[in-house]
Formats: sequence, C-alpha cells, structure tokens
Amino acid sequence: MGLFSSGDDNLFLGVDIGDSSLKMVELRKKNKKIYLSNYAFSENVKGINFTKIEDTKYLAQAILKVKAEAGIKARRVTASLPTFSVFSSIINLPAVDSKNMDASVAEEAKKVIPLPPEEMILDWKLVPDSGSSKNKENSRVFLTGSPKKLVRHYIDIFRLAKLELASLETETFSLVRALMGNDLSTVMIVEIGANSTDLSIVQESIPVLNRSLEVCGSTVTAALAEKLGLSFSQAEQFKFDLGASLSDNSKEDLSQLMIKTLAPVIHEIEYMRDFFQKNSNGGAIEKIILSGGGALLMNLSEYLSRHLNIQVIIGDPFNRISYPQEMKSIISELGPKLAVAVGLALREIN
Repeated sequence: MGLFSSGDDNLFLGVDIGDSSLKMVELRKKNKKIYLSNYAFSENVKGINFTKIEDTKYLAQAILKVKAEAGIKARRVTASLPTFSVFSSIINLPAVDSKNMDASVAEEAKKVIPLPPEEMILDWKLVPDSGSSKNKENSRVFLTGSPKKLVRHYIDIFRLAKLELASLETETFSLVRALMGNDLSTVMIVEIGANSTDLSIVQESIPVLNRSLEVCGSTVTAALAEKLGLSFSQAEQFKFDLGASLSDNSKEDLSQLMIKTLAPVIHEIEYMRDFFQKNSNGGAIEKIILSGGGALLMNLSEYLSRHLNIQVIIGDPFNRISYPQEMKSIISELGPKLAVAVGLALREIN
C-alpha cells in the first residue's frame, strides 16, 4: 500500500542501483504538487557483473521482489548509471551554428572518448558562461558518453523485471535535480556512499568538475570495527548511533577517528575548491551539500563547516515533496540515502 492512495497512473519511479544496494522512490503528481507515494530499499544486493547473464537475472529478480514487497505500482522507471561507468568531459568548440552543433560535438568527441564512437551513446549540454568569462568565439560543452553495451544490459534487466525503462541518467545529474532544484549557484556535492565517495562541483546545474574516491562509508565502518572490536555489521549500525550511549570523551575520540579516516576526502574537497577557484576566472563555491549515507556521520557537517570555513549542509531531496508530517524523522534519516532515487523519479515529472 502506498503512502497516498492512488491508481497506477501519474506515478513516477526512480531506481538507484548501487554496488550492494537497491533504492526506489515512487512519486505522484497531483494539481501541480509532488507527493511521496512510496519508497523501498535493500542493502543486501550482491555486487553485480553485467557481463554475466545470471547476474542480470538476479538483479531483475531483486527489483521485482523489492517492488512487490513495498507495494510500488509504477510501471515506468528512470534508472541510474553509476558515475564511474559514464565518461564525462568539458570540451571547447569554436563558434558554430546551432544547426551544426550535433555534428561538431560528435567530431570533437572522437578525440576524447575512451571507446569508438559507434560503441558509445553521447549526450551534451552547453555550459553557460559567467559574465566575466563570456567568449562569443567559443562554446564550452559538457559531454557525456555511455557504453552501448552497458545500456543494453540495463534494458535487459528492466525487461526481465517487467518494467518499462523510460530513461537512464548519470547519478550526478539526479543528485543535482534532487538537491538543488532550480538553484543555479555554484556548489560542491559530496556523496559519501557505502563503497565510494563522489565529489562534483556544479555550476548552473552542470557538474563541471568530478572526482571519485575509494574512501567511503565502509572505510569508516571498518575503522570503527577494528577500534571497538565489533563485527562489520555491528559497527555499521553503531557509527550512526554514537550519540546515544557514549560519554562526551568517548564520542570525541570516535568522532576524531572518523575524521582521520575521512582525511583523504577532506583533502580532496580542499584541492577541488582551490583548483576551481584558480581556474574559473574568480568563481567561488558558495556551499557544500553532503549526500549519501555518510552525510549523517556524527557532527560531520559541523566539522567541515568550521574546518573549511564554508557553509556545509546535509542535502534534503524531499524539500519540494509532500509527505505525512509524522514521517519527518524517518525522511530526515533516509533522505541522504535516497537522494539519487528521488532525482531519478523527478526527471519524468513535468
């Protein structure tokens, strides 16, 4: 049963397929308002190798099971492509007529994409020029390329899951849509997931600089497990409950352990900020938005705000979505984990 009673029509489903998790958000639009219809997630999905037919079938069955158990009714779905599997780059083009832009982008793409053009699905967006750097002689284009073979695997997965695949989208664009909406300011999004941390500098809704690190939520869990003599699963739960039963001194010790473990992420944030500011004609990052399960680590946003001297907030993908007020505490806890799925569901909503 959905959170709001509705038929199958006017439902929009986003499915975020992670390394070891499956997250779904179903939204409904009524009278120009967007409502949370349902959500579901499983964090017990094994690592997927898309080259194996049995893994494709396994993931399709996992989607069917999670969808059925949650009572999700939507038939059309937008799904995520993992950031590491999608090529992206900003390319510079000489001024060309808009009617010839596709051909010009395709020709320039041959110089930078890692696979032959016939093996890639390309997409592009113009990068808006700031007033201080406007150059009418050139155009900056944000280019993305997805391997056709990977796309075919996703089509097979959702066909087997008896769902209509409306579109595929890179996780970063879904995060931008969910966490920023129509905000055109320059921000850095830091998504601390279970198996990787992805950092993106977003300028006028376009991710102009991206990095990915192996240091992530699981790294923190492993450090806590070793420090406290816990199993990995015990430490995974414990890291989000540090404030419940510890003395102030113990909380401080473990908080410092987490900060030390995440030091490579913090250093990368500083490096990307400095690099961007030196190479963007005076541009500056206005704030940092944390997402992913790691965003909820104890005092992390407050620590980063002080350490980096910049506003750091935990992203709220449900900010523009209506849901029962009695669910507020649950949504606040789940929001960072479901941000990509929310952004995917919003893609098809006009």
